[in-house]
Amino acid sequence: MKDLIHRNIKEVAENYFKKYDIQEFNSFCEQLDYKTFPKEETPETSNKNSLLFKTQVDLIITFASNRLTQEKLISLLLHLSKTSITIGEFSTAIEIAEKLTEITEAEKEYENILANALLTIGEIKSRQAEWEISFNHLRRAKELFLKKKDLVGAARCENIIGTIYGDMGDLKQATESFEEALNLAQDKEDFIMQGKVEINLGIVNTILGKYDDALSFFRRSLLSFEKVGDNMRIAEIHQNISMVYLKKEDYELASKEIDEAISASRKINYLQELGISYITKALICTKIFDFTLANAFADKAMEVAYKLSDKLTVAEVYRIKGMIQRNLKNYTLAENFLLTSLRLNKEAANQLNVAETSNELGLLYRDMGRIKESEQRFKEALDYYKQIEAEPEIAEIEAIMKLLK
Repeated sequence: MKDLIHRNIKEVAENYFKKYDIQEFNSFCEQLDYKTFPKEETPETSNKNSLLFKTQVDLIITFASNRLTQEKLISLLLHLSKTSITIGEFSTAIEIAEKLTEITEAEKEYENILANALLTIGEIKSRQAEWEISFNHLRRAKELFLKKKDLVGAARCENIIGTIYGDMGDLKQATESFEEALNLAQDKEDFIMQGKVEINLGIVNTILGKYDDALSFFRRSLLSFEKVGDNMRIAEIHQNISMVYLKKEDYELASKEIDEAISASRKINYLQELGISYITKALICTKIFDFTLANAFADKAMEVAYKLSDKLTVAEVYRIKGMIQRNLKNYTLAENFLLTSLRLNKEAANQLNVAETSNELGLLYRDMGRIKESEQRFKEALDYYKQIEAEPEIAEIEAIMKLLK
């Protein structure tokens, strides 16, 4: 019998079913019209593979409902939800998490499961820039974790809350959340959770221009995740180290690190990080004036971002495309891209990205000879960088503005 089970579904099934159950499930799958489903080839393909995965998730939940105890069914749903997140099937992950909340809402013995389901929804909504929904789910999840004395669960919630503040550009609140998360994790001596928080503290220090501190946090966390072979976190860390080297203008090391991130992401089909890594690669290419390659990687990032409904990545791709077109002196197109990025970032209330895009508009208008507009955009960016005390950006913009006068 030809095995028609999506490979990610098969990995989950093997943890919960005996061999003959898997064969029976495969027979159900045979009844699907596989002419409409392509072979799985690359992480970037594809709406049809998403349909295959979603269809088989629906089937396996129904299949499991008649064969597993409630406890094992809940465990299966958690596993499916995590798998869905890893491969970027966010809508499916939310559906599964919502089903978990329905099952566990009134069951006191499953409060920890309910907390994890709420955490899942909160995490996904944070990636989609739906801040209020995310905050509500994460704070309720944290309360439940603390009630159950699950300090690591509470740390996970606080860590994501910190990332939301970071995405909103409130670095002070972000740092406070990360430090609280780190304290919670240290109380339980959970080195993996500590590593996750250290990644975020590294990101904050990168933004603030404290590059040595950032590299210290990243390298410390990398050691933890390499020990356990966690390719998801390894990919994230290499991407962030690449960003530090990009800021330090060491483009060779930046490129080497981002290639490591892309490789690790592709090993586990980690679309979220793959899209971010493509953006970083595109940025590096703009710095070495390889605009053809930069545009190619920006397009790859956009493809992934649309699949994930990742509004922040979409906005960032438009910013990079604007940078590329400015360098190519296609000023009208550059302006359209940058204004689109600015609009999307403002809609998402991402102050940091608004400042970065305003800075790019300042450079564009300077190149176009529109000096008053250039000064206005630089001032908007500068106001924010002064607010967060990002010294490298402050010095750079002030130097440019002096030359405009």
